[in-house]
Amino acid sequence: MGFARKITSGIIAVLILVSALIGFFSYKTAYRQVGESVGIETVGCANITTGLVDPAVIAGLAQGDNSGLAALEERLNWTVDHKSLFKEVFIMSLDGTILAADQNLKSRGYQAGDAFYFNEADRETIQSTKHSVYTKIYSFEGADLLSGYGPIYQDHDHTKEIVGLMVINFDASIIQERTWEIIALPFAIGGGVFLLAIIVTYIFIHRMVRPLEKLSLSVNRVAEGDLSLNEPPLASKDEIGKLSRDFAHMTSSLRQLISEVNETSMQVAASSEQLSASAEETGQAGEQTVHIIQDLADGAETQLQSLEKSSSALQGMSNFIERIVSKVDSVSSEANVSALASKEGAASMQLGVTQMNKIDHKITTLASSIDKLSSHSKEIQSIVDVITGIAAETNLLALNAAIEAARAGEEGKGFAVVANSVRKLAERSASSSHQVSELINLIIQQMEATTETMSEATREVKLGTDLVDKAGSSFKVIYQSNQSSASSVEEVRQTVHQLSQNAQLLVQSMEQLVHFANAAVDGTQTISAASQEQLAAMQEVDTSANFLSGLSEKLHTLIERFKLS
Repeated sequence: MGFARKITSGIIAVLILVSALIGFFSYKTAYRQVGESVGIETVGCANITTGLVDPAVIAGLAQGDNSGLAALEERLNWTVDHKSLFKEVFIMSLDGTILAADQNLKSRGYQAGDAFYFNEADRETIQSTKHSVYTKIYSFEGADLLSGYGPIYQDHDHTKEIVGLMVINFDASIIQERTWEIIALPFAIGGGVFLLAIIVTYIFIHRMVRPLEKLSLSVNRVAEGDLSLNEPPLASKDEIGKLSRDFAHMTSSLRQLISEVNETSMQVAASSEQLSASAEETGQAGEQTVHIIQDLADGAETQLQSLEKSSSALQGMSNFIERIVSKVDSVSSEANVSALASKEGAASMQLGVTQMNKIDHKITTLASSIDKLSSHSKEIQSIVDVITGIAAETNLLALNAAIEAARAGEEGKGFAVVANSVRKLAERSASSSHQVSELINLIIQQMEATTETMSEATREVKLGTDLVDKAGSSFKVIYQSNQSSASSVEEVRQTVHQLSQNAQLLVQSMEQLVHFANAAVDGTQTISAASQEQLAAMQEVDTSANFLSGLSEKLHTLIERFKLS
């Protein structure tokens, strides 16, 4: 059922209910008024009729004297014949006994001496007031009646006692007929007005609801996704007109909103694809960085092992030089020993020359290793520079991703968290790269200092070798001049002491180099772990970008359901 029919049916139902109530109460009021009029009329006629009868005859009838009964009943019949509205006229005593009855009452089987209906309240009223009374409508012996009682006073003197009652019965059905006669015309006019009101109400409601039907069709079109409506709103200033204007404004705003959402979804889709591509490129670069850092860590570990071996060799060389110092001291103290001792000293010096050559070879090898380590450190420096550049580019990509996530609004909050994590990892990578760069620069400086020290040690070793050679030559002529030999041995002892000191310095430098190499290995391992975390973060960024792209495509599919033009 339509809205107009519902309103019309409701109003008609209300009108019917109101009309029924009005008709019901109108009928009741008219019925009561007609009943009162009939009661007054019956009482009046009863009072008039009491003047036509002899109270003495009535008193005699009450005492059993029926001599005047026939004449009295004839008078009652005459009264009924001349007043056809009356159903029955009879005389009754105060105890409800019929004293005289007309022909109509006799036709219903009642005779003088029979009892008839007499309400106790009416009896008490008559006895107390000595006035005429009419009853309410009552049913007795299958008849609906209204009775009027006119008191018959002794000697027609109302100050004396009542000897009987003139009773006039009125047919109650006539009251109903008269009531319908009275209200028939108003009811007919009211029915016509009611039908006219229904017609006018239907036309008015139909005209009022017609714009709502058009507006309902427009709402259904909008609900189906058609936002291309361009119908002008109603010009009326009532609630329906305001609703029409508000609906037009809502449609326009919704059309603009869908257009903006469509453009935004396309921008988000493009940005997510670009971000996914950037994340993929960054991921590939991160994988390469991880491999490079891993190779660098392996190389640093190898260099550390080489340096540890070199340190051990230098420590052995230092210990050997200390033994040489001890032996040279022994040679110096025994310079004045016999020729056999000089020969043994010459042999020892020859052994010292051999060991010095070995030391020279070891130092040369160590210098080559230090040069290689310096070269590897420079390679590490270049790799660290590459990592620093990658971290800076990753930080820039994370910043762009955060901006795109902010544009995406609520949909991009999760992506913004990932972008922030990527940015923090990039900053950590840049910080670690900077620390490693400073550490490598320090290692290079130490290596350069160590290289210079190694060069000096090489020169000192060569000088020691020359001195030992000279000492050997001196031992050949030791037989000729022990004093000369002792002097030469003293020079050798001093030189060896200086060589021992230089060897100790070289050992200390090598220990520092090993310490720096350990720090470099730890730094490369830290960078490798950070690079792996960065690679995992970029994979999460790529996953989030793909998810965001899927959401954008889904949103674009939903927006395509709307027709904007």
